[in-house]
Formats: sequence, C-alpha cells, structure tokens
Amino acid sequence: MNTLLVGAGSVGEVIARHLVGDSRISLSLLDLDEARLNVLRRRLCGRKVSTYVADIANAQEFEEIMKGHEMLVNAATPHLNKFLMDSCFKHGLNYIDLASENIRQQLSQHTRWKRKGLKALICLGEDPGLSNIYVKLAAGMLKNIEAVKVRDGEFSKSRKYDIVPLFSPQVFFGELLNPAYVYVNGRYRRMPALSGREIYEFPEPVGKQTVYSLSHEEVFTLPRYFKSLKYVDFKLNLSDEFVHSVKLLKKLGILSSRRVLVRGVRVSPRDVFLALLPKPYDVAGKVEGYAALAVEAVGREEGVRKELTLFTYMGHEEAYRLCRTNATAYLTGTVPAVVASMLARNMVEESGVLTPEMLEPEPIVKLLSEKNVKSFVKTSDEGVLPLS
Repeated sequence: MNTLLVGAGSVGEVIARHLVGDSRISLSLLDLDEARLNVLRRRLCGRKVSTYVADIANAQEFEEIMKGHEMLVNAATPHLNKFLMDSCFKHGLNYIDLASENIRQQLSQHTRWKRKGLKALICLGEDPGLSNIYVKLAAGMLKNIEAVKVRDGEFSKSRKYDIVPLFSPQVFFGELLNPAYVYVNGRYRRMPALSGREIYEFPEPVGKQTVYSLSHEEVFTLPRYFKSLKYVDFKLNLSDEFVHSVKLLKKLGILSSRRVLVRGVRVSPRDVFLALLPKPYDVAGKVEGYAALAVEAVGREEGVRKELTLFTYMGHEEAYRLCRTNATAYLTGTVPAVVASMLARNMVEESGVLTPEMLEPEPIVKLLSEKNVKSFVKTSDEGVLPLS
C-alpha cells in the first residue's frame, strides 16, 4: 500500500522506521524541513523512501503529491486534520491521525466515508489511542464498565535542557492552557486549566507522580461508545514547579497568541516562546526518565465492584537505543504504525471515521508487543500479568 507520511519529527521518525520494514507498504515522507528529511533518509539506511519538501498550504502541489498514494498518516499537528481528511476523501485515500482538535467535526464525516468504503482512523497515538484500546480490553474483562481514569505518567530530566518537550510543544502548551473537562453522569463538567491536582501511584518503576486534569480526546469519545460509563477523566504528570512556571508565563502574556508590536514588527509572544524551545528530536538521547500510561477501569459483576488497571511504560534510554528518540514519541508513533500495517493487510474491516475503541484490541496489543511496547494488567486478585 503506497503510504504518504506527513511530518518528519520525532513521532514521524518512529512511524517511518516501523513502516519501511513492512513489505506491504511503500513509504513517502513529506515535510517542510529539507534538512530533517535528509537526516531521516540517512537513518533509514538507504531503504527505498520517497521524500517531498512541500507546504500543504499549496493545495495544488500537495494534491499532485497525493496522487498514486492509498493511505495518508498525519504525524504533523492536529490543526491539519480537516484539510488532510478532506483531501484524502477527495482522492480516495485511507487516513490516520494521532490526536484531534475537533472530534465532533471529524466524527460527523462518518457516514460519507463509510458510503465510499474508506477508513479514517482518528486519535490513534499513545493517549488518545492506546489508552482507548486499553479501555476496550477492560470492557471485555468487566461486564459493566462504569468509570475510567486515564493517567499519563511521562516524566524526564536533562542536564542540558531546563524544559524538555517530548512531543510537539505547540500541542502540549495548547492542552495546558485550555480548560479541562470531566465526564460525570452524562454531562461534561468544565474545570479551570491546570486544576485537579492529584498524587497518583503508577506501577513501578514509575511510582508516585503529581498529575493535573487536562482536556483530552478520550473524555469525549469513550462515553459515545461505552454507554454504561458514568465517569471519565484524564490527568497528565506535571511537576508543581512546572505548573507554577506556566501560570506565571501566562500571567505575563508570554503564552498569548495575540500579536504585539515590537520595534515595528507584530509578533506573537507564544510563537517566539515555542521557537526558542528545543525540538523533541533535539533532546533525544539527552534525557532520563519514563513514558507511562495507566488506564484504571471500574465495573460491576453481579453487584460486586471490580477494578483493574492496564498499563505500559518505557524508559527514554531504551527508546533511544531502539529508535534514536524519546519514549513518549516511541509509544505514540508505534501505535499508528502498527494499525497502518494492519490496514495494508486488510485486517480492519469497518469503514468510516473510527476511533480506537471501535477497533479490535487484541491484534493491536499483540503487534505492539512485537515492537517492544509491552502491556500489563493489574488486578486485586491476580496482581500484575502481561497482556500479549
């Protein structure tokens, strides 16, 4: 299957490394940064990969590049989702992305994609993505799933960098500045940004971490699919020191996107701030710590409350050995790469706009384990067991 991968950052590199080893996929890479594309070509050890230096804002040029491809993977930013989905629908390509800025808009396209026999798999990264798949597995273990808590425990430290972005800084700070939402008994409860502080104990070796509520895709998609759910939330590991720093930057206007006049030039303070941060691929090999995902699910069976936790983790050093990246990028990129390979093998039957919880989870978890993403389940009765 001829596949066009848009975005050659850290996550894009992980996806590319996996897909070039798939005999059923012929891969093309597209990015604005020619130097970055050249780096990836060298790292892919001469494997046959086409590269395009292009701006998708040039619709005519981009549509020419799309011709001859059968699948597109968006590893750039979520703000491109609508344009890329529309282009894929127009030219008959299947589509995968990793996160969403407007889930309702994307899901509203389901019927026309289904009628055309095309597949658009959205929100297919680590979280959202693997988190949703874990919920689907948990629902198979609990007869009536009632509550889901998603906890992202990634953390890192570096001797070289004070701030270590493990994925797109633009997406990360956008999440931090937006109000958080929690699903409670059929309604959405809006919470202030950077609220809901909690000490959460992740399975070892991650341990206790401070997490804060964020607005995240799982909160909006899981209740649509699992009608028995009464509660869904998402929290991310953030140090108190970092949260205080973000609040100060926001108060000073440094994180504002509103343009200000500086020496005769109008600039966005947020754009300047983000431009000064290192890229995730710059910090690869220079950080310590872990990426970790835990999904805590509660259900009832014959009136008895049952609880289990599905989780995965990876050290940044291991991710660098495997793929010259950090663990967050590795977990995020491996999920869509696995599903893209499944599409190339006709292993996904349903057409339309699909969220991860609509897919069969067992084949995905099995293929992930073959690519060093190990999954575990922890129950009160049996302790920690591997999922494979």
